[in-house]
Amino acid sequence: MKKRIPVIVISGFLGSGKTTFLRYLLRESNKKFGLIINEFGDVGIDGDLVKSCNGCDDSDEDCIIELNNGCLCCTVQDDFIPSIKSLLKFNPEIEAIIIETSGLALPLPLLKALNWPEIRSSIYLDLVIGIVNGESMLKGSPINDLNEITNQYNKLNKIDHNASIDELFEEQLEVSDIVLISRADVLNEEEFKSIKNIIKEKFNSTVPILKSLNGKIDLKYIFDIDFKKDNYKNFISEEHDHNHNHVELVSDSIKLNYFLDKKEFEKEIVNVLSDINILRIKGRIWIPNKSLPLQIQIVGKKINTWYEEAPLNCWRPIDSAGLELVIISFDNESITKFIEKIKEKFKVLNVPKISI
Repeated sequence: MKKRIPVIVISGFLGSGKTTFLRYLLRESNKKFGLIINEFGDVGIDGDLVKSCNGCDDSDEDCIIELNNGCLCCTVQDDFIPSIKSLLKFNPEIEAIIIETSGLALPLPLLKALNWPEIRSSIYLDLVIGIVNGESMLKGSPINDLNEITNQYNKLNKIDHNASIDELFEEQLEVSDIVLISRADVLNEEEFKSIKNIIKEKFNSTVPILKSLNGKIDLKYIFDIDFKKDNYKNFISEEHDHNHNHVELVSDSIKLNYFLDKKEFEKEIVNVLSDINILRIKGRIWIPNKSLPLQIQIVGKKINTWYEEAPLNCWRPIDSAGLELVIISFDNESITKFIEKIKEKFKVLNVPKISI
């Protein structure tokens, strides 16, 4: 009888540090993984960031499936089940499957789907990892600047999203077998203990809660330690409906044949974001005479940039000078305003022709 393959699910709100942890996991383990990366937006930045990691380079792309629908839990039958089947068919040597959900995904529908008759004879759920942004949790919310974003959203006279975000965050933690506190390097011991107590008292009192510094943890908690790994079963019932259509996030992307260097970009983007409440930005800047593109990751108004290689088949600007960003927000108006300010700051009056 063919051995069933374990599945590890990584969940967490937008900007919690899921991709950073995944990259560490791939590089430091010696296992052959199949990956399903669920993003929000039509440009696969997160998928690109893991392709250079262990077992997942440009010569072995079949081990990575990117789904840019924003919420895998809403498209289980159309996207998730076929993706699992594809990984198993084209990668018979994989030892485990890792699913990185988008920050919008309620995990329970996905976890239930792992037991569907079509795939349950080939796989089993091994571990659910929830990741929390420790810096944000100091302010009592899953994301930086939540109050500012909430105020902007309420002014639009849309349905209040606060409850849905709380419910999403709560479910992600409730079903986790292990919780990682990211950005632990900016927390002192008292702050870490405070966050840990909040999670234990409000969401989950039984699971290990660990510090994660730039994605790093002791991997024995993932592969070696034998502890209870079926926490999600406590929350699966016929009464647990999946309906979060009132969480309305929108995304757009921009590509320009224009650039700023690292220091200039970080300075100018602060001004651009000063009066706009954007939830998440990610992308790259291609700078002439630089061998590597500048990777961009922004959560709220928290900016992180570094130089790193990009896949050969990704978008590249003409003459190695350009900008590519994915923007996520609660409304199109904020995204439109952001793109207008980017063009104004970068003195781009019209979007130039780009290479494909």
